[in-house]
Amino acid sequence: MFKQTHLANSVRLGLMFCVTAAPLSFAASISQNSNVEEIEKIEVTGSRIKRTELEGPSPIVILTADDISDKGFSNMYEAIQNLTAGTGTNQGQGYTNTFTPNAETVNLRGLGANRTLVLLNGQRVANYPRAYNSENNVFNLSTIPTSAVARIEILTGGNSAIYGSDAVAGVMNIITKKGIEETTVTLHHNTSDAGGGDNRKLTLTGGFSSENFSWSYAVDYSDQDMLLGSERDWLDDFNDGPATDTQPEYYRVNSRSIMAGGWEGGFVYLHPDEFGDNLCDQYPDFELSERPSRGFYCGRDTTGDASYINERENISVYSNFQWDFAEQHQLTADVLYWTSDAAQRGGYGASWRTDTMTSGYHDGGGFVWDAENERYLFLQRTFSKEEVGDNKSYFEDDMLYVSLGLNGTIFDDYDYQVTLSHSATDNREHELLIASDKAREYFLGTPVGVEAGEPGMEYIPNYDRFWSPLDEAGRAAIVEKNDSTADASVTTLNGFISGALYELPAGELGFSVALEYSSEDYEINVDPRTLNENTGWGNGLTGTEGGGERDRYGIALEFEVPITEQVIANIAGRYDYYNDETDVDGAFTYQLGLQYRPTEDLLLRTSYGTTFRAPDIHQINSGPSGSYLGITDYYLETKCLQLSQGLDTGFNAVDQAALQVQCNPELPGELKEGQRVKVTQTGNTKLHEETGYSASVGFSWDVMDNLNWTFDLYKVKIKDQVESWNSDNYFRKERDCREGINTQGVDCEFILSRSTRFDGSMPNSGLTVESWNSTYVNQALNEQTGFDMQLDYLYDAGNWGEFSAEIKYTHVLEMVNQEFAGEEIDDDYRDDYLNSALRSKVDSTFAWAKDDLRITLTQMRYGSSWNWEDPDPTRNTNDERRALAGRLAPWLIYNLGVNYDITDAHSVRLGVNNLRDSRPRNDKSFDGTDPWFDRSVYPTMIGVMGRTFSFDYIGKF
Repeated sequence: MFKQTHLANSVRLGLMFCVTAAPLSFAASISQNSNVEEIEKIEVTGSRIKRTELEGPSPIVILTADDISDKGFSNMYEAIQNLTAGTGTNQGQGYTNTFTPNAETVNLRGLGANRTLVLLNGQRVANYPRAYNSENNVFNLSTIPTSAVARIEILTGGNSAIYGSDAVAGVMNIITKKGIEETTVTLHHNTSDAGGGDNRKLTLTGGFSSENFSWSYAVDYSDQDMLLGSERDWLDDFNDGPATDTQPEYYRVNSRSIMAGGWEGGFVYLHPDEFGDNLCDQYPDFELSERPSRGFYCGRDTTGDASYINERENISVYSNFQWDFAEQHQLTADVLYWTSDAAQRGGYGASWRTDTMTSGYHDGGGFVWDAENERYLFLQRTFSKEEVGDNKSYFEDDMLYVSLGLNGTIFDDYDYQVTLSHSATDNREHELLIASDKAREYFLGTPVGVEAGEPGMEYIPNYDRFWSPLDEAGRAAIVEKNDSTADASVTTLNGFISGALYELPAGELGFSVALEYSSEDYEINVDPRTLNENTGWGNGLTGTEGGGERDRYGIALEFEVPITEQVIANIAGRYDYYNDETDVDGAFTYQLGLQYRPTEDLLLRTSYGTTFRAPDIHQINSGPSGSYLGITDYYLETKCLQLSQGLDTGFNAVDQAALQVQCNPELPGELKEGQRVKVTQTGNTKLHEETGYSASVGFSWDVMDNLNWTFDLYKVKIKDQVESWNSDNYFRKERDCREGINTQGVDCEFILSRSTRFDGSMPNSGLTVESWNSTYVNQALNEQTGFDMQLDYLYDAGNWGEFSAEIKYTHVLEMVNQEFAGEEIDDDYRDDYLNSALRSKVDSTFAWAKDDLRITLTQMRYGSSWNWEDPDPTRNTNDERRALAGRLAPWLIYNLGVNYDITDAHSVRLGVNNLRDSRPRNDKSFDGTDPWFDRSVYPTMIGVMGRTFSFDYIGKF
């Protein structure tokens, strides 16, 4: 028997009161009696074979319910986002105007939110029903209430040989509370120093048990206020940005609330006075505004209109049953129901522009012909809450998880588990928007001259309607409710048997055999208007639809082989078969591990395992989906450079004139305006599986009493990674094909068939990209090398109390990237501007405890990241802007918590998060929009909330 490590001791308190009977995470309580010779075996995520030690061949991170509370986190997402292995970008509720604005995810190793397998008590759970970034199926962490969580086990490495597909970057197993006998009430309130975004929570946990039966429950209610940018004095004015003195003047102007544009050798604004006197004064928030070089319009500063924290009300109910119906046999059941009502403000509100009309109804670039004034016309209009009725988007989410399990021991020596589980999620979203076709009729009238939809249409606009506030009749004429729904489910039946086959000279030969069947389905239905080009929405809103189902079968075999008393080998293999329309079919993965304990205090370990991941079900079954994307038009930039150098562009007179309109005369080789194109995307049934491997080597060392040090070097490699076709890669190829360069091995006919460009005769938009038809593709290579380190120290100072420290550190040493086979391999991708992932992350916790008082200080360090300016001269030809490029300094966040036990049954906690009221890093390169920092890198809620104060009361009855 080997001595328990400090890490195992840190988990012991979380295990003493409960017996977790989940199929892949069975953890029997560890005896506290030091005189007992035999330590009962436990099962830890990453293996189905029970062992006496928590540490094994693969590193694992344990996050207990107390850890979540002590660090000041109020929900699962905040706790998981703080993991040092979570170096990748994320989208949470701080991201508005996205496809999943109410979902919160985990992104281990920066390999993608869809490459971490999330389990609930060892069982797969239904993903969020909508497609993350319109592409991936991901798990929504918001669905798990913290009151039901006993601990979270995170395996930071591939584990396909045990769990099958998706376990590429890691496995996160959420273990719920069981065996609760006392009733606990928790009250929580959180508010910010600057006001807004308050959160209130009430939880109730309890249960009872008898000789052979136990029942536990947890009820969680939370209510969160919306936080708008206008509630922060550094997010309520366009002059608040850090780049105010370096931005072009035309950036620092009011948004175009009501604008009429024309074409006079270029795009210009028509002065509102041309249409009437003091028209902007009809609106309390609008003022006559000017954009240099363009002209006048009615505008307002919309900085601060968007929400950064959703208005949200959550209710969850969790229950667990355990019945020992016979000796060594137990029946278990879990039920979790979660419901959420949320709202956000995207900042733009309801709007309408002529470029959102069906292409047949305008002449390109959104221009229409004003027959009365004989000129080209572009109209843009936003609508206030008073005009439309409401300016929020609403989300209703439900999740149900049920499982029924049978576990126990057969033939005296073999443990078994059989579990049937079902999980379903449902989402409904709605908002008030402007119907594009109805607004066209309302503001422009019926086309004259030719039939509607035919080339050469002309209009006689109703300018009185366009410039006047929308009345009740106007609202009824053009405002509609945008409704969409989505649902997903997964049903899993699995079972395993494990134990000792026979005794070897060095110990027992452990084994496990597992069988699994899983069926998943999903369906996304957007409003019929959203993807209908003949109707559409006035703000150009697009969406993604899709639906499908597939079955999966798996069989796994695992061995633990004691070679000597100090050396143990772990061997696992699994075969998965997919029944769907792709080219995946089946895949075999294996895993090898080795543990060597030269002394009781030191564990040396290494593991290597192949990984496999089937394409997301949405990547296969996605229907025609739409989005808008900012691109770099390499073809037109090449033509602009030729124009500036006096070279022959090969264009006719019409196209040459259009090119002169597009090119920036002051910056050779650049366009005057950035391009934003409409992208359509469909699923790809020809996708095949991603493959790769995950390897690690390291140690866990009890350096001395109460000091433990773990260190693991890791490497992860993914081949044939499935992603949306990279736009930069495509438009470089499109340029090469049009220019006849670098075309060897490139199917130019296929490349050029995927996009369309406006005719050179089109005003303003001539020669620019009109649309791009993208899809999902198997890309080439993604490889990462780094290390994870953790130090745990406990010092007993006698009458002075106990001091403890825990430091977790992840550092990415190297990243290798290759977009497609045959292309250049980027060995320095870790430091490339195109890589948004962090290079390092540190989580340090220091605590002091004496008697009934405990004080905890947590420091979270987000490593350096790129600012907004690209240093590559081939991608950024503006020398002045490129000089601003650089990496931002690390960002440090401090949380302070004070716990006081009033009595054995009653305690309180006072917390201060973001103690220094620090903001995410930025600099003068950030010439974009609020909140003036990269929300995909830094936690938006912490950054915008600033310093917050919390109070918790915990009462046990």
